[in-house]
Amino acid sequence: MIGKLYSLIAPSTTFSAQLHARRHRWWVDGQLAQFSRLSGKLEGRSFMEEHGFKVPKEIGRYSSIDDIPDFSELPSQFVLKPSRGYSAKNVFVVSDGINLLDGKRYDRKSLVRAVHESYGAQKFSGKFLIEELLINWDNKRGIPVDYKFYTFGDRIAFIHAIERNSGVNLKANRHWFLKDDWSDLGIKIQKTQDLQTAPLPKPDCYDELIDTVRKVGRMLNMFMRIDMYATTRGAVFGEFTPTPHGGKGYTKEADRWLGSLWRGVEGASVLDYKDFGLDAPRSGLLSWLSASKARP
Repeated sequence: MIGKLYSLIAPSTTFSAQLHARRHRWWVDGQLAQFSRLSGKLEGRSFMEEHGFKVPKEIGRYSSIDDIPDFSELPSQFVLKPSRGYSAKNVFVVSDGINLLDGKRYDRKSLVRAVHESYGAQKFSGKFLIEELLINWDNKRGIPVDYKFYTFGDRIAFIHAIERNSGVNLKANRHWFLKDDWSDLGIKIQKTQDLQTAPLPKPDCYDELIDTVRKVGRMLNMFMRIDMYATTRGAVFGEFTPTPHGGKGYTKEADRWLGSLWRGVEGASVLDYKDFGLDAPRSGLLSWLSASKARP
C-alpha cells in the first residue's frame, strides 16, 4: 500500500524537472508552499533572525537604488544587493571603492548609473540592502567562500563550496562538491563547473554550519538550497534558493541522483500531498511539460 501511494505522490523524474515543476506550481498556478516566500532575500533574512540564527549585519535598507547614501557615509567594505534576483545580478561587493566582482572602481554616482542601465526599461520594484562584508573564517581577504547546502528537509545531499574570484570571468571561480563529512562527492553536478582537485580547508565553524542547516532544513521540511558563510564570527546565513540554476545545466548523473532524493510534492516528505492534494506532483509536472511544449 505504501509503495503504491508513493508511486502516486512521488513520480520518478529528474531533479531539473522537479525544479521546473515547482516554479510552474508556485509562480504560474499559484500553489504556493508554506515557505515559498523565503526566496526573497529580505524574507529569508527575517526568517533566520526570528529563529535566532546569525545573519550579516545590516547597514541600510532602501526603497530605491537612488536612495543609497554617498560612499563617504558607508564603511570602507560593504555589500549592496537587490531584494530579489539571481546570479549575483546587481550585487556589488565593495572594498575601498573597488567592486570585487568585476574589479572596477565605483562611487555612488557610477554605481547607481550601472544599476539603472542593467535594468534598462524594466522597472525594478524591490528594495536594496546594504550589509557588512563578512570576513572568511581564516581571515583571508576578499569575498568569503560561499557554502551552498542542497537539503531535502534535514538531509544534506551535498555541499557546493565556491571561491569567488570574479563575477566576469567565471572560469576564475573555484568549485568544490562535498559530502556532509567533508569528503569529495565524486561526481560533477553542473556541466560548466569544473571539479577542483586541490583540497579545500575545512572551516573551524563547520559543526555550526551543519547544525544550523539541519535545524533550518527540519523546519522547512522541503527541498531548499541553504547558502551559508563560514566567518570569523561563525556560521552566518546567506540566502535561500528554492530553484538552483533555474533547474538548468545539471549533468545527467547529478540530475538523476538528485531526482531520486525528491520526496512528495516539495521534496522532503511523502505526507505533504495532504496540503496540496494527491494529484499535485503529477499535475505540477504535467502543467510544466504542457507549457514547455507550447513554447516555440
